[in-house]
Amino acid sequence: MNKLSRRQFLLDATAVPLALWLPGSAALAQAAPLVRHDIASPEGAAMLEVYANAIRAMRTRSQTDPLGWQWQWYTHFVNGTTNKAAELTRLFGTTPSARRALADEIWNTCQPHSGQNANFFFPWHRMYTYYMERIVRRVSGVANFTMPYWDYTSSDPARRGVVPGQFRLPNHPVYGVLYRAERNPLANAGLPIHRDQPGDAMNMDDAMARVRYETIGAVQGFCRAVDAGIHGRIHVLVGNARGMGNVPYAANDPLFLVHHSNVDRMWVSWIRNGHSNPTDATLSPWITGAFALVDSNGARVSRQCRELFSASQMGYVYSRYLPPPPAPASLAAATAAARAGAGAGVASRIAAASAPARLGTTATTVRLLRRSGARPTEVLGLDPGSGRALLVLAKLHAWQQPGVLYHVYVSNQPDGPRDAGHYAGAINFFDAQFHAHGGGSRLDEALGENFQSFDVTSVLQAIAARPHGSEASERLYVSFVPGGTPLAGADPMVAKIELVVQP
Repeated sequence: MNKLSRRQFLLDATAVPLALWLPGSAALAQAAPLVRHDIASPEGAAMLEVYANAIRAMRTRSQTDPLGWQWQWYTHFVNGTTNKAAELTRLFGTTPSARRALADEIWNTCQPHSGQNANFFFPWHRMYTYYMERIVRRVSGVANFTMPYWDYTSSDPARRGVVPGQFRLPNHPVYGVLYRAERNPLANAGLPIHRDQPGDAMNMDDAMARVRYETIGAVQGFCRAVDAGIHGRIHVLVGNARGMGNVPYAANDPLFLVHHSNVDRMWVSWIRNGHSNPTDATLSPWITGAFALVDSNGARVSRQCRELFSASQMGYVYSRYLPPPPAPASLAAATAAARAGAGAGVASRIAAASAPARLGTTATTVRLLRRSGARPTEVLGLDPGSGRALLVLAKLHAWQQPGVLYHVYVSNQPDGPRDAGHYAGAINFFDAQFHAHGGGSRLDEALGENFQSFDVTSVLQAIAARPHGSEASERLYVSFVPGGTPLAGADPMVAKIELVVQP
């Protein structure tokens, strides 16, 4: 592990307990953790003003300065109108140099949105937000700055899904730097970004009920449930294809960091609610994976995933946390949900679509066909006592960002109802567009599987409770309905659609 210099320690001692970064120093006194505040609070608003002033200063720095705004944007991903190789040549020329080599290593390292391990999502973005927080301290001179969080899941209707007012003032002398025109109309109008969507796109209950960090079998782990769920939904509902809604441009919007401060708060809340991160590198070798960024001196710093698992040991806490999700209504439901959330047993593949679903501007419906060997049941996939029925959607791809959520319904009719009783959930294509990290990555490697799954047991139970005729056991349809008008030419696709039963 890299050791911090005395100079670095003196600059950043307010933030980092030495026991985390310096082995053998546990006997040294640790500073009290700093608090990250809700933007809606007086403390959070004060921190947001510091953040705005720091961004203004960072934007005046050279594009080759690691403490400059463009370097930090490019750390996440380079501008989508070009590529990393072209930007390295434009800014540094072709002559080798230490700064060019550092940029080559650090830029375009967003995890896991170009085919990397899905479990890297939380630790990489925690490290990115953490070091940006320290860079703001350095640039602003405010030693106790903490990144405020945007609480878009607030129970207050005036705040739920509403972009904070400071980000919507293009001509303000302080906050104008936080404004971006590349947002969707609802976002910059101060209206709930999920207003026109079915269901509640801000709801966190399903993700917070996940039992494991990692995906097991057909059951999404907490990390992927947040990444593919609320995280991606916020990106798509806030920004257009030249803003938060598209990976290469996302970090250029100052909302990105307050969004990810809130995502990080979700992770801390999940741990506080009684769950745990993986600890055994034999079973979860990814926890020894390391990331490299720059610190507040502009120097390279590297950390392993497992060194990023404790926010309090890294020197910060949150002013408030997300509560556990509501308990299921019955003991039987609680037991079934716990089993499904834990991913116990081997999933049985019951049915699958025979071809990819190619999504467009209107509803797309595909039929699920029973797999050979799957025993007939009253409703396809509904097998009481065998486990939970899960709809698996994977290998998502789009040539451009569609800019909308697609809402998923399950029915035993090709033109069945699209109501709450048939609703499975929403998917987004935020991380489903090809963005090469370099090195000649193949398309399928750069995209990854983009795994998502939804528990549709209650939907199938509702179908079973209605008159459906003798052919119901062989009929099940999945419909994808756009929650708006997709961008022309995006051509989103879901290549893998399966129904499984998870014991």
